[in-house]
Amino acid sequence: MAKRKQGCWSWHWRGNVRAVCLTTTLLAVLCSGLILRADDFTLFSSPATNTTIASLEYLETDYSVVNWGVSMSTRSAPFKNEAAAAGKIVRGSLNFGGDVGNSNSIDFVWQRDAGKLFLDLNHNQDLADDPAGIYSARAVKPVYYQTFTNIHLPLNTTAGKCQVLADFNFWDYSSQPSCSLAVRSFWQGRVTLQGLDWQAGIVHNILNRGGSFGSGQLLLRPWEKRRQAFSAYGNAPDAVPFTQKLFVDGHAYQVDSITASKNGAASLALRFTEQAVAQGELKINGKYLQRLILSGGPYLVILDHPAGVVRVPAGTYNQPTVRLENNGIEAFCNAGTSPLGNRIQVGDKNPVELNIGGPLTNSVAVSRHGEYLQLDYRLVGAGGETYQLANENRSQPPEFAIFKGDKKIASGKFEFG
Repeated sequence: MAKRKQGCWSWHWRGNVRAVCLTTTLLAVLCSGLILRADDFTLFSSPATNTTIASLEYLETDYSVVNWGVSMSTRSAPFKNEAAAAGKIVRGSLNFGGDVGNSNSIDFVWQRDAGKLFLDLNHNQDLADDPAGIYSARAVKPVYYQTFTNIHLPLNTTAGKCQVLADFNFWDYSSQPSCSLAVRSFWQGRVTLQGLDWQAGIVHNILNRGGSFGSGQLLLRPWEKRRQAFSAYGNAPDAVPFTQKLFVDGHAYQVDSITASKNGAASLALRFTEQAVAQGELKINGKYLQRLILSGGPYLVILDHPAGVVRVPAGTYNQPTVRLENNGIEAFCNAGTSPLGNRIQVGDKNPVELNIGGPLTNSVAVSRHGEYLQLDYRLVGAGGETYQLANENRSQPPEFAIFKGDKKIASGKFEFG
């Protein structure tokens, strides 16, 4: 009997088992390129001071960059003016961050049965006088979960006014309704470091109370990949928590977000200042590494296509986050899934060996629960770390066969859950 286990392929079986054999067909498809709003950006450089400043521009996408849950406070009393509606109504405030003394919270009315959302974008607590704040659900049913798309959320920041494009998800399965945002915008520009062009950007954390751009995610990847979709959450390592200490392509940088106000609107740039830092050697024993990220040390380290011995700032790091790529198929490994230990100590004398990456091996972990056996599928790397394919084809799940001696007594397919 197959049962689901969160985040992996699992199967339960009852009986006497001698051996487990595994066969699998796993396919992945790369994310397709998606169109952004701009193509080129102004670049300023000051080689004399080892400082490069890249201006950033606001961009919108047709895919979700990051998802956030939003704090919501509800009320039963109607606002001073609301559009008439029958059925259940949820009203209250969505509590976003903002600069000091200037909240970005927005009052709302969700007419659940009508599939309508009203936002008080002009902050006057009149929920019927703002035509730009009225939205219809993408699908009216089910009434308990509705999505409202293409909402431009106005924000106040320390640098002035800006906006975020997002899809709002509302659900009401219990006594406490909830809301989340699928953000579809970010800030980006081009920066040239050591002769290489990079796409650099910031995913603004609009839930931050200080309204600071430096509290979001830092995007850094080769410029030629700028049209590819990226994610600021989960396994994908294109974007990392914003850091002022960055080591990339063999060089250390102080990274600062620079904000200004132009005619009341926010303007944003990133400044990269090269730093001198003591380095040690890291010997990587593994294949197909497309990107490796080390965090928790003196610098956040980004290594693209690392192989053999690489140099990184001396210090102690967390277990790495890894993305592998081979023949167009990508796999991800989150920090903490390696059995090698909790921390990596890189000194300035002897190289430290790191067993991570490919080749990947199909594996099954078997555990007994009373008279049942639980079989959990794992895609295991060179150091025992666990991977997940970037685009898992769940129509072709891993298969297995169970034998008692030479007799096959059970077979089946894993289920993802």
